[in-house]
Amino acid sequence: MPRGIALIGWTNKEGFFLIYKYPPEDFELTQQEIMRIGSLHRMRQLDASVITLKLKELNVVSFFSGLITAQYYIAPNFVIALLLEKHENPQEYKKIIPMGAKIVLQEFPVKRFDARTTTFRDVLRYTENASQTLPVLYHAVTNHQIPINEDELAIILAAEHKADKIEREHEQLKEDLKNKESMIETLQDMIKQLSEKIKSEETMSRFKASLALRMEIEELKVKISSIQKQLSDKNQQLKKESENMQLLQESLTDLIDYKLVMQHRDAETREFLKSLLEVLAPHDDEFLLELIDRIEDYLNHIEWIPEMD
Repeated sequence: MPRGIALIGWTNKEGFFLIYKYPPEDFELTQQEIMRIGSLHRMRQLDASVITLKLKELNVVSFFSGLITAQYYIAPNFVIALLLEKHENPQEYKKIIPMGAKIVLQEFPVKRFDARTTTFRDVLRYTENASQTLPVLYHAVTNHQIPINEDELAIILAAEHKADKIEREHEQLKEDLKNKESMIETLQDMIKQLSEKIKSEETMSRFKASLALRMEIEELKVKISSIQKQLSDKNQQLKKESENMQLLQESLTDLIDYKLVMQHRDAETREFLKSLLEVLAPHDDEFLLELIDRIEDYLNHIEWIPEMD
C-alpha cells in the first residue's frame, strides 16, 4: 500500500518546494529529495510527464503538470508524487497518477501564474484546498477507484508520447544503421577474401578464364556505395529532426513570453484610462465630454484580455 502522497510547487525564486503531504505523519520528504524529484522532471521534459525513481527509503512515481511555456495539464508548475514502500512497483501507478491528478489540480482557484514573479506564499495561498483534495486522491488511489482511459491519458501525456515515439524512431534508425554497418563489414570481408584469391597465382588463372568473379566484386562495391549513401541520408535526417525540435521549443517559449507582456501592457493601459475617466467625469465641457466618449470606446475595445492557452 502506498506510504503517502505529496504536492510540490515551483517558482523561479524558490525552485521546488513542498506544499502539502498526506498522511502528514506517515513519511518525511527532505528538501534534497523534493529537489531531486522536481529536477528529474525538468531535466527530462518541460511538458506534462510522469517518471519513476528510487529514494533512500521509498520508491516514487511522480506526475509533473508541465511548465506554463510548454504543453501543461490544467495547472502548470506542480508535481504530484506518490510515495511507495521499497517492495512496491512504481510502474503499476504510472497511468493512475496522471489520470487522478485532476482531482487536485482542477480545484485550484488560480490555475496559471507567472513563476518568475509569483512567490512561495502566493502559491501556498492558491493551493490551500490541497489539504482536502490530496487525501481524496490518495484514498482513490489506494482503493483502486481511478479508472484508466487510454484516450484521455494520451491527451494528458501527449508531448511525452510524442517524445517517446521520436525516441523509438531514433532507436530504430540507430538499429538500422548498426545493421547496415554490419552488412558493410561483411561485404568488405568478402571483398578482402576475393582480393586475396585474385592475388594467388592459382586464382589468377581462373580469374582470367572468367569475368564472373570481377563482376561480383564490382556488384559488391556498388552495394557498399549504396548502403553508405543510405547511412549518410539517415544521419542527415536525424540531424534535421533534432534541429527542428529545438527551433519549435524556442519559438514556443518566445510566443508565451510575448503573450504575457501584451496582457500586462493592456491591463496597465486599462487601469490608467479608468483613473483618467474618474478625474474627467465631473466636467461638462464639450471637449472633455468628447474625450470621455473616446476613452470609453477604447476601454471597451481592450477590455477583453486573451487567456493563455
